[in-house]
Amino acid sequence: MSQQAQAVMRDSVKSAQGSGGFFYGRANQEDLYYTFFGTLLAAVTGAKINRKKCGEQLDRVDFNTLDLIHACAWLRAKKILGWITVPHLLRNQFTFFIVRVFGNNKDNKDIKDKNIFRRLDTLPAVDFPHQDKNSPYSQFLLSTLYTDFGKKPSSPDFEKYRLSNGLYANLKNHSEYGLNAASAALFLIPTDKNGDSTDALISLQEEDGSFKAAASAPQGDLLSTATALFALSQHGKTPRIPVKNLLRECFRDNGFFAATPDDPLGDLEYTVYGLLAMGIIE
Repeated sequence: MSQQAQAVMRDSVKSAQGSGGFFYGRANQEDLYYTFFGTLLAAVTGAKINRKKCGEQLDRVDFNTLDLIHACAWLRAKKILGWITVPHLLRNQFTFFIVRVFGNNKDNKDIKDKNIFRRLDTLPAVDFPHQDKNSPYSQFLLSTLYTDFGKKPSSPDFEKYRLSNGLYANLKNHSEYGLNAASAALFLIPTDKNGDSTDALISLQEEDGSFKAAASAPQGDLLSTATALFALSQHGKTPRIPVKNLLRECFRDNGFFAATPDDPLGDLEYTVYGLLAMGIIE
């Protein structure tokens, strides 16, 4: 990405933080879910955000009221705010050290004191995507979250979610694949056990390089595309069609990425997916 584009993105990330401390979502309201993407982009771009105000707003959230997706957003935003304090040039070189340092700070003490992971283990079904703790997407969220905080995740069993064509759904014994289910499952399943699933995922790519969220979706989108590319990369696979043109068509003048080429507005979430895709294809 050019220096000019990076600067524009950095300014837009800073501007996306509201006066209350959280970041704006698609509805132009401060939102916990988008705050995770905002803090992540601040870490990546070096945008000068108000960490103190964001942290104070996170502390006002009652963690016990959050479903799994928002619990993930809360936990990761807390962790990223601590990571941002480390000089930018040192982050990749001392990742393990950074994690250990983070493990001693106030935010991690808050997480321990609130028995947060014990609560995640006992969340009711309604708080999981598709109301199912064992679905591929739910297990992906839990497994990656546990790994982020140094806890060993359990080994998932997705046999009841696997379709005959090698793809996956988030509903048991379902007939239609879900792209996020297929990508999540492939991320968690070892290469020697994925069978023909990677080839099945590759076959879903549209002629413009995108992937659709489901067979019934009207067109591909950047979220589905980036997560598919990411899952494939974990198994050493590449897509049939280059996606650089798609990324260019989704890039907007404010430095953000939009969901699709015909979506006029970019946002924080899809900018993360755009950068994820860029990192994979490079």
